Parts: sequence; structure tokens; C-alpha cells
Amino acid sequence: MAAMLAIFTATGCSIIKSSTEAQTVVTQRVAGMTAGQFFDQYGRWRTRLELPSGGAAYNWESTVASVAPGPTGLDERVCKLRILADKAGRIETATIVLDNPGRVSTSRCGELFKG
Repeated sequence: MAAMLAIFTATGCSIIKSSTEAQTVVTQRVAGMTAGQFFDQYGRWRTRLELPSGGAAYNWESTVASVAPGPTGLDERVCKLRILADKAGRIETATIVLDNPGRVSTSRCGELFKG
């Protein structure tokens, strides 16, 4: 069980400049929300693990926008979170695991969750 859990351990118009700012934005937006609300709004989880406490751990990844074929290549603006929900389904933590640069800032996660 510990090995499986280890896998999971991996507002306004302001521009997000640091990972600390991005984590604050994510936490303010997501903590306390139900997991169902989160996934309805931001997209389905990639992996889910039931925890002994009755809660669940999720790995979530933002969708990648489609881009025109050619030299522009794949859009790599991705945000990945590790989400822990209690047994009632409320999100306790949403930790940034990967935060690629966004469209207008250094944080895709910050852009997705700032409002």
C-alpha cells in the first residue's frame, strides 16, 4: 500500500511568477470542494487509489489544447495535481506535481485555477 501511495506523491488578472504562488492559488480554489465537483469542472482523474481511511488519492492532469499541425508542435502547457479527498469526498489537499509554463505566466496550474 505504501508503494502505491508513493506513486501519488510524485484570483484576478495577476501573473503567477512562482510555484509557491501557483500552489496558493490551487489550494484556495480547490480545498474544501468535493472531488465530484472538481472532476466535473476540470476533467476526469487519471488514476485513483482508495485509502485505508476511507478517502481517496487521485492523480489529475489538465487536458492539452489541440494545436494546428506543423512546426508549432504539441501544446505542452500541462498541470498535474495529486489530490487527497476525505471519506466524505471533500478535497483536503491538491498538491502540484508538475507545472509547465502557461500562456501568459510561468504557471499553467496558476492560470487554470486563478479564477
